[in-house]
Amino acid sequence: MKEVIYKRKVNFYETDAQGIVHHSNYPRYFEEARGYFLEKNNFPYHLVRNELNIDIVLLELTVKYRKFLQFGDIFKIKTKICFENKYYFSFEYEVLKEDNIICTGYTKHCCIDKSSKKLKRIPKQLVNIIN
Repeated sequence: MKEVIYKRKVNFYETDAQGIVHHSNYPRYFEEARGYFLEKNNFPYHLVRNELNIDIVLLELTVKYRKFLQFGDIFKIKTKICFENKYYFSFEYEVLKEDNIICTGYTKHCCIDKSSKKLKRIPKQLVNIIN
């Protein structure tokens, strides 16, 4: 299973009144890391949406919070992809500040045709990331 590391700094607008990252931002961080993962593996969203005419749909999202991030913290997200079958795949995320696990997450996805909105097989380009 390939792993990609995405690095980022916490912006002020992502925090609450106590200067702590609001819990709703972690799924956004996962989405950024997922896009970065796909780009680093030569499968960027513009290729997916424009050339292959598919959308990647989010089906499930899980976040387990352990610690918190604050304004100005620099953190990284380790992202891995897993294939369940020819239609469904998932990503696993580990958010770290230094060597401390801040949270972990999981998202499950499928691909649909942009026009018909019908389920499609996972494109070979995406399957080849693992193989």
